[in-house]
Amino acid sequence: MIKTNYDILNETLYSYTHSSGLKVYMAIKPGFTKSCAYFSTNYGSTTNRFVPKGATEAITVPDGVAHFLEHKVFEQPDGASVFDAFSKYGAYANAYTSFNMTTYYFWCTENFRENLKTLVEFVQTPYFTDENVAKEQGIIGQEIKMYEDDPNWSCYFNMLQGLYYNHTVRLDIAGTVESISKITKDTLYTCYNTFYNPSNMTLCLVGDFCPEDMEKYLDEILAKTGPMQEIVRIMPEEPEGVAARLKERKMSVATPVYAIGFKETGSLGGLEIRRATAKTALDLLIGKSSKLYSDLYSEGLITSAFSVDYTGEKDYGFAEITDESEMADVALEKIKQGIKDFKFDRDDFERIKRKRFGRSLHIFNDPEAYAGSLARNVTGGADLYKSIEISQKITEKDIKNVFETLLCAENITLSKTLPL
Repeated sequence: MIKTNYDILNETLYSYTHSSGLKVYMAIKPGFTKSCAYFSTNYGSTTNRFVPKGATEAITVPDGVAHFLEHKVFEQPDGASVFDAFSKYGAYANAYTSFNMTTYYFWCTENFRENLKTLVEFVQTPYFTDENVAKEQGIIGQEIKMYEDDPNWSCYFNMLQGLYYNHTVRLDIAGTVESISKITKDTLYTCYNTFYNPSNMTLCLVGDFCPEDMEKYLDEILAKTGPMQEIVRIMPEEPEGVAARLKERKMSVATPVYAIGFKETGSLGGLEIRRATAKTALDLLIGKSSKLYSDLYSEGLITSAFSVDYTGEKDYGFAEITDESEMADVALEKIKQGIKDFKFDRDDFERIKRKRFGRSLHIFNDPEAYAGSLARNVTGGADLYKSIEISQKITEKDIKNVFETLLCAENITLSKTLPL
């Protein structure tokens, strides 16, 4: 087991690789009553073409399989409810699927070991039948229709389809009603056996416990499988530039919704530096203390629904600005002009770095936020602690690179959801 001290953050992380290939991370929080566990696989909606375990040729599976699989992993051979088991020991449990990972998690204030055993055992016990797959197709089909009726969700994915020609990040995480109708129990077993191998998974634990004792306990409850060969994933070629400058859809909405997307091109280095610099640059450009934000607000071009974010993974990155307004085109032109007129201010830069560092420290006092952030980073191949440290070392040159590779007019898509 490796013990790593992060003195600047006053945090210590214990990590090791189990004999099964599972990567385990433990953050010890003495005196905390709340404990959390996140059991994650490096498999999300963007992976739909790959070489299955034990095969030599690639296959393509229907869109939405990762999300469908997340639902079905909760199904148990004896028909027992996993949620009842967690409730018995006073835990809250749930799961989610994103573009790049699927995670099962719980938090509790007591009975941590019992809940951890429940988590590990149900995730490692797949049970798929023709009957339960058919039933789930109806349930998820309703979920998909619900999201299709959500103007913000629709606007977001229209933005991604405007940004990307081929990359699978442009596809809805849940798939479509048509695509999930093609999923079979054999599809699920193929994907489960390939991506739910422990060597493609991580387990992140945060709480007040002894790491050495936990290591012994995990050896008792984890599957005794051995590591497998690296998974071959096949991603489509993605051209430079955006697929469409404008994407519009009409829906039953009272107020138009819009999303301005920025497609990242080129490379700024590792995930940690990309995320740190992109988010800092966005804060400088259009954060609530910026001149551009003040101008947009004073001119009535933005509302309380206004938000800014950046998403960066190994093979893609994008920023989005979202709001509810009839003035999307005017706001976009104002933002483009703000990008053109942007001047680096050293004092603002140092203030925003301090602000971002302070915000980062908050997660270490919330075991749930801590475990979730740790899981998202390690599963995606990033270092949470390094990201925070790097955020304090970025330079004016790094910010300039963000404007050249992300925040530039050539990379912009506008998505609008308009009233019927």
